[in-house]
Amino acid sequence: MPVIDGNFEAFVTNLGKYNEGELVGEWVKFPTTQEEMQKVLERIGIGSADDFGQPYEEIFITDYECPVYGMSNLLGEYESLDKLNYLAALIEEMPKYDQERFVAIMEAGCDEVNNIDDLINLTCNLDTYDFIPDVHNDAELGYYYIHEAGIYNEKDLGPLANYIDYERFGRDVAMDEGGRYTDDGYVRSTGDGWDIRFDGSLDDIPDEYRLTGGGEEPVKDGNILAVVVEPGKKPEIREIDSSLEGLQALVGGYIQAVYPYEDPVAIVCNEEGKLEGQPLNRALRDEDGDIYDIVAGTFAVVGLTDDSFGSLDGDLALRYAKLFEQPEQFAKLGDRIVAIPMISEEQQKQEAKEQKDFEVNMDTSGLAVSGHVGTWHTIDHMEVDGHTFWLMEHDTFGDEAPCVIVDEKGKLAISDVYDGFDEHTVHLLEMEVLPVDRMPDETISVDEMKEYGYAWGGMLPMREEAAAEIGKDHTIYRLYGDNTEGMVMDMSEIREHAAQGGIFGIEKAEWIASLERSNPLKSAEMSTEDDYGMIDGIINNGAKEEKAAEKVGKSSIMDRLKAAKTEPPKEKAAPVKERKPDRDL
Repeated sequence: MPVIDGNFEAFVTNLGKYNEGELVGEWVKFPTTQEEMQKVLERIGIGSADDFGQPYEEIFITDYECPVYGMSNLLGEYESLDKLNYLAALIEEMPKYDQERFVAIMEAGCDEVNNIDDLINLTCNLDTYDFIPDVHNDAELGYYYIHEAGIYNEKDLGPLANYIDYERFGRDVAMDEGGRYTDDGYVRSTGDGWDIRFDGSLDDIPDEYRLTGGGEEPVKDGNILAVVVEPGKKPEIREIDSSLEGLQALVGGYIQAVYPYEDPVAIVCNEEGKLEGQPLNRALRDEDGDIYDIVAGTFAVVGLTDDSFGSLDGDLALRYAKLFEQPEQFAKLGDRIVAIPMISEEQQKQEAKEQKDFEVNMDTSGLAVSGHVGTWHTIDHMEVDGHTFWLMEHDTFGDEAPCVIVDEKGKLAISDVYDGFDEHTVHLLEMEVLPVDRMPDETISVDEMKEYGYAWGGMLPMREEAAAEIGKDHTIYRLYGDNTEGMVMDMSEIREHAAQGGIFGIEKAEWIASLERSNPLKSAEMSTEDDYGMIDGIINNGAKEEKAAEKVGKSSIMDRLKAAKTEPPKEKAAPVKERKPDRDL
């Protein structure tokens, strides 16, 4: 089987036809030749005239087929055909070992690679990574280093060699080197810096790999070079359509231009981005570095001409790509808004993987907590009914921000904790761990509720059908994925919330009280049982010693029920969960 099993292909599309509602395109296998590419462009109508006599000139790429893991995610709709061809040719011309190393590096994740220019540079910097084929776990890595790498001489150890723990040794080596396992083998960085051999310009592409024929990057009529910034992503320097329709499509609505910098540039964004609820993207700061506004939704940094928007030159494009390089997320702290750098998707995946066997302790710091920005460290802990909970303080804002409480595995239990393990908080934790005989809705679990985004285990989840039935006699709540809730005041709210994918809840204390009321035998038992450890439906099966001598005979079930009626059980008031304030991290 070949190392790279499959073709590197792109679906090249006639943009003019696409805007007219017709998908006209063709799959192109790279690398290809200038002659073959020209035939493809002719077949999809590039160069032919539209109904108004104007030629179709623009193309874009609607899809990629790429056999290298993660590569298609780095390629955009308006990638240069010359760069695509150059990249494909470099990969195809690699010797087999380098192809294996390239594939493994991409699968392991390469922080230096964010776009097609970086991919091209990676092909020239494979020596900055070591690759050991067919090593897929700690045991195989340990065996390789001891038996095959020549680092240790097993003969010198004599009979002790039979007691080598290859897995433990390999695990220590992988942790020390920062290496990663892939389907093809083990990869680690050598720590050497990259040699940037490709600067992104077409002048750096040898003539034999070019498809457009010119040495300058072709800028199509109406297209300009801009820095495009999407929420949660690093910026991209790319061509965009500078027409009104093109800019509106980019930002998702009516455009607005703002001019916050002395350079001849503008930020083109959605005029109603915040009103429409688009995600907050990047902060705008004054000379002192203080935030004075936040741009919502995708925006573009463009150049300025005498009377319109224009292309950024290379220096300005790099400057503003660098300025907005770090994705940001925002939180309200008192009366001010703070920006916190976002953890990259690769870092999040790695942290989630590492947290499977993670246990919190008093030395824990840098903990990412679901639904909260930034990281946290331990300042206190408490055991509640055999379960340990940890009070966490924000690493950046300390006591300026409310704390959170997590369980032994670092999973969120309670947000917005201001007074540590006070009486109210301890009561909420007691409700968190309080056992319940039967769930109000067996089709959904507390773990599923927490995955949905509602963290407090003192609430028992329900779906629509159960909520509609139980809500006739009990107080139920609409639960939301941001760890908040709202009381259901009208049954119509159940249908509306369910239609939006929402779930419902009933406080555990109220549900337990309901179960007790529906079971008079158990209610009687709880009011008269001498030993709460023996609440099992048999009243007083663990009588106190001093009264054991007084017991004669055996009462009937009917007698016990009559006794229960004369001494009705006291119902405990349902705990009230403190509602989540606006201030939140």
